[in-house]
Formats: sequence, C-alpha cells, structure tokens
Amino acid sequence: MNEQELQELNKKLAEWRGFTQENDGWWDTDKTIPSYVWIDPDGNCCTFIERQYNFTQSLDACLKHLVPKAIDEIMAEHKCSSDVAYAILFKKWLQELELIIPKAALALCLAIEKMIGGK
Repeated sequence: MNEQELQELNKKLAEWRGFTQENDGWWDTDKTIPSYVWIDPDGNCCTFIERQYNFTQSLDACLKHLVPKAIDEIMAEHKCSSDVAYAILFKKWLQELELIIPKAALALCLAIEKMIGGK
C-alpha cells in the first residue's frame, strides 16, 4: 500500500471507531485550507491523530481502539461469546498477516476493514 492508501485506511478506521473531524477555526498561512482536529470517541481532542492513532503502524492503537469494537460487532453478528469472537478476529488477522509479514498492525487493520465492509 502506498502512503495515501494508508492514510485513507487510517481515516476510515478512525471514523468507524467513532473519531470525528472538526474544523478548529484555524487556517493555513494562505487562509485557503481549513485546519481540522480529530475528536476521539470520549470527546478528547487529538490534534495529531496521524501520530497518536496511526492504526496501520501501531499495534497498541489497534488493540486499544479497534479490537474492542470489532469484538463487539463479531459477537452481535455471530451471536457468540467474546472467546469465539476473538478466535474469529484472530483467524482473519492471521490470513492477512500471511500476506504482509512483518506488518502486524497493518494486517490487523486490513482484517478489520474487510470485516466492516471494505475490499
């Protein structure tokens, strides 16, 4: 994946998880492009989401923010326990990981993207 595709995937996953983008009232130096901040699902400002929540590069960010929601959705869809939901997600993750070792975070992101209706 190229850099633009990675940024689009990060944005898609952030929005799926409940992060929102809001205009912070600032503009670039030419006053042509508005500046945006990310608001996390708890209402906290995340000005630099690319660094804090770079899901495609941070397994920690994936496990903290994406996996809990993915597990909830799998449990609802399959009417199963969390143990079974983790097994389902883990299997999908391993299938992606086989294709792009050693990028574990990206593989998890791609597995979740497919689960939520991506490619």
